[in-house]
Amino acid sequence: MLNRLGIVEGYYGNLPTFEQRKLIVKTLSTNNLNFYLYAPKEDPFLRSHIDIDHSDTWFDEFENFLGYAKDLNIEIGIGLAPTKSSNITALKKKINNFTERGVNFFSILFDDIEEKFSFNDQLNIFREIKSEFPNLNFDFCPTVYSKELIEKDSIHKNYFEQFIQGFPRSEDFFWTGEKVISTNMDASCQKELHQFENENIAIWDNYFTIDSQPKKLNISYFDYLDKTFLTTKKCYVVNLTGMPRHDNLIIDLLGSFVAGKKDTFESILLKHGVDERFLEFIGLFDPKNKMNLKKEEKDKIHKIMFTWFHPLKNEWYPYLHNLKNWE
Repeated sequence: MLNRLGIVEGYYGNLPTFEQRKLIVKTLSTNNLNFYLYAPKEDPFLRSHIDIDHSDTWFDEFENFLGYAKDLNIEIGIGLAPTKSSNITALKKKINNFTERGVNFFSILFDDIEEKFSFNDQLNIFREIKSEFPNLNFDFCPTVYSKELIEKDSIHKNYFEQFIQGFPRSEDFFWTGEKVISTNMDASCQKELHQFENENIAIWDNYFTIDSQPKKLNISYFDYLDKTFLTTKKCYVVNLTGMPRHDNLIIDLLGSFVAGKKDTFESILLKHGVDERFLEFIGLFDPKNKMNLKKEEKDKIHKIMFTWFHPLKNEWYPYLHNLKNWE
């Protein structure tokens, strides 16, 4: 069933270099994953300044990156956020810019927008784009993309009701589950969408995302994800974090999970540089586990922090520090 299984660069925060993105592509390929959705919130030329082109230098780097990905059989998709209906001409031009370079998959994103929004306006944009480019692949991200957003206020509730009634049943759209960052992914996480076919509900998995919870780091061996549920999807993407070494660890965990957990959780962690002494504490990064640390345990974490030398530790340091200060 899965046509696209991989990652989305769709978080707020650090923008990787294209060389770092190539490492992610290589790890995807090694794990027999096949999709990379480029949709960083910090790239203004995909969102608020969609009417402005990337520089020639940027496109040179992107084309090189795209060629590298195609050589490894990784499909690159582009996420575009036309936050204003007046940007439809610019949106078409942007799509042309990418299709001329070999991109065939596009996501039209209306998530996390500040401007006044109307579902009907969004749907009109989506339909016009689909009509203009009939040979390309498009999916849609609604403004209300999780259960918790439905009840945010009356505007979001009305939007969701219009979405349920009006979004074409044959088109694919993204959903993050019960919450923006869901810690349970199975059939129950999309019960509000029973009007739609399961295969058309693409999952944007934010479990590992750190931008909206800067003191927390979620790590597990995809224990929150039901394997059978995953296999019913045409598209499943895991959002990354912007921490390059940590992101490659996530991809290795995903690849091994899909392959039936062919490697142990501990062996993957050690491969990526986790200090062996920290393995007994790794469960603290699983949001389902609530633990009260004793003083001697906090002291042990403190010692590990200052005697473990590895680039991954440097990425994890703020989260280790937070564990050490748990009450």
